[in-house]
Amino acid sequence: MKYFALLCLLVLSKGVFAQVESKDWVYEYSNGKKYAVHIAQAGNTLWGIHTTYNVPVDDIVAANPGIEKGVKEGYRYLIPLGGADMKVQSGTIVREHTVEKGETAFSVAKKYNSSVDDLLKYNPGIDKGLKVGQVLKVVVAPTTELTPPKVEDKPKVTAPSVTFTDTVLVYEVKASETLYTISKRFMVPVNDLQKFNNLKSTTIKSGDVLRIPLKKENVKQVPVREVQPKEEIRKVDEELIFKSKAKYTIAVLLSFGLNDKSSNMALKNLATEFYMGVELAADSLEKLGFDATIKVIDIPLDSVGIMKVLNTAEMKGMDLIFGPLVPQSADIVGRWCGQQKIRMVCPSACNSSLLKNNPYIYASVTSDMTQQEILAKYTIDKFKTAQIILVNPGNAKDQELFDAYRKRFIELSKKNGNIKLIEAKTGDFTTFIRKSGESVIVFPSRDKGSVISFINSLHKAIGKSPNADVTVIGTKEWGGFDDVSGYYKTKYKITWASSSDLNYSLTDTQTLLRLYRKKYRADMNKAGAHGFDVVYYFTKTLLMKEDVDSEVINAFGLKAVTAGGGYENQSCFILKHEDYELIRVGVFYE
Repeated sequence: MKYFALLCLLVLSKGVFAQVESKDWVYEYSNGKKYAVHIAQAGNTLWGIHTTYNVPVDDIVAANPGIEKGVKEGYRYLIPLGGADMKVQSGTIVREHTVEKGETAFSVAKKYNSSVDDLLKYNPGIDKGLKVGQVLKVVVAPTTELTPPKVEDKPKVTAPSVTFTDTVLVYEVKASETLYTISKRFMVPVNDLQKFNNLKSTTIKSGDVLRIPLKKENVKQVPVREVQPKEEIRKVDEELIFKSKAKYTIAVLLSFGLNDKSSNMALKNLATEFYMGVELAADSLEKLGFDATIKVIDIPLDSVGIMKVLNTAEMKGMDLIFGPLVPQSADIVGRWCGQQKIRMVCPSACNSSLLKNNPYIYASVTSDMTQQEILAKYTIDKFKTAQIILVNPGNAKDQELFDAYRKRFIELSKKNGNIKLIEAKTGDFTTFIRKSGESVIVFPSRDKGSVISFINSLHKAIGKSPNADVTVIGTKEWGGFDDVSGYYKTKYKITWASSSDLNYSLTDTQTLLRLYRKKYRADMNKAGAHGFDVVYYFTKTLLMKEDVDSEVINAFGLKAVTAGGGYENQSCFILKHEDYELIRVGVFYE
């Protein structure tokens, strides 16, 4: 067995990338030394603090005895940065401010509730005027945020923490909350919240404690509504119990064919591109504290070779396995994982039979049948007043797609006023198209020849009905049919469902693309982005038991397909051609 070993410290956070920007640092000068003041957030680790401030771990421990036993949320730690460059009284808190256009010494001092005298004292020469871009040392008064909490005063946070004292509500800010959302929840204007809490801006963060004034006539327990997740997204792994560990071991099984010169070159390239995404996921998580060893293993394609890799003490000790990319190989590994009670993520399409009675399997790619079911739901939601025509492709390999769409449409139609579905064949579907008005034609076929023939018949019929408004719904394979011209795709607003969408106009995609280009000096493709998404998402949700706000090119929403079975991704994108471009309509869930 030949494998690559990636040994890295992974840290999972709400965002994918960095933690504390230097412009937000606050400094304390003490005994001739300069320290950055770090208020620990949930999930912080000693290693994460070390990488954020680029200060040796030993120096941090020396300045903060006890931190080596664990970083405590809400606690104040001093990070030594070297000797102080000015003589000040020990314990002085300083914030470095970069001068912007139009600012004066008075306006800067007022912004930080400091004095002009202190500003002049610690920034010699500014009495002659400030320069844009100049960095000033501003003495600020210590706040409760910068005061070390007492152990006995540190509350144990469970559900939303609310304490009532007369007409004042003491409230702890939750993740993703803003001053605006809190003002709406408790019906107190933002300005009142700022004044009551002496806030200089509307910026707040998770863990902050706010005092919220309530009218006397409303002195009663105010219900705090929990923020519900998207209705369709299901938690995975709810019925399985896996204890948290201090260190994890993860395997990524990819067929590089390093020992087989005759192996499939396309598969080799796919494995390499996916692996590059895996490395990016490790890099972007590495800066922050979840400890894991990731081993990327060159898995053979034959069953004997696969079992030889699996039946080792090393593999039996894995906490999570990704891959392989080939469905036949995934079947073998998946069944072995079920026997060993090791969780496995299928990064590509897998056989639905693998999920039956195997709760350890997670299918990251939405099946073709599920995509048709989602398209049926989308059609009913979007085109209630249109003439909806379902065309039977008339071949065996597409029959399952036709049946999946038809069955789900009929089920949903009964709940939505019995919306009519016209079933037609390739020889007569054009007779049902409205000569004036909207028609939706569903042709669930993956066969290129059948699709081209269908489009030609449609276009010939539409030539006789210039007022017809037609939308065509197909399958994701149509995206690779170059014989279907851009004119036809736009004219008939050709639409399909896909489990992934590489959209370079989105911020998350652009961020990952920049990292990819910097690391590999090449443009990122779909396989690389998918490798990043899969490893980041499932490592975080399965091992850290934390939510991931969004993915780069995927939409993950998993649920158990049968009682006691594995989990399948039940969400995908609806994509539509418009003005010669493929646009994302949205994310839809079955």
